[in-house]
Amino acid sequence: MFKYLCVALALALGAEAYSSGAPESACKDMIPRHPVDAQKSPAPYVVTTSSKVVKAGEQIQVTVTGKLPSDTVRGLMMQARAGDKPVGTFTIDSTNKLVRLMKCDNNGDTVTHKKHDATDDKQSVTLTWTAPKNFNEIVKFRATIALNGAVFWVGVESAPVKITP
Repeated sequence: MFKYLCVALALALGAEAYSSGAPESACKDMIPRHPVDAQKSPAPYVVTTSSKVVKAGEQIQVTVTGKLPSDTVRGLMMQARAGDKPVGTFTIDSTNKLVRLMKCDNNGDTVTHKKHDATDDKQSVTLTWTAPKNFNEIVKFRATIALNGAVFWVGVESAPVKITP
């Protein structure tokens, strides 16, 4: 019994360590450093975009949605990637209670969750992303999504988005 209590306490403390967002060490692999492994099952979330094509320097909306009402977003890390490199910038409204900007390579190239109450968890989260200027490539939005500190998925991707000059 004592062993199970220690494991439960370690999980709770480890999950709390990143309640204010992903650490910088997660920038490349997007693994949040929780004391448990990512889920192996298909994620109960989808990442969609408002357009499949965007002009360089213009904005699109990116949405993370749980497939069921119980599939809420507690934790999130997202980047638009050209290959393995985060590109473009996100814009977050100052009233957003769930996410904040993070710098991996450049200011605002990554979004992560911030400390919030469970009542602020959402089944759907929409973000605004601006494509880089002078850019002509394909990107995918890649996300790590946490249902809670012990249940999360890494590598949830959108369909490709073409950036045109």
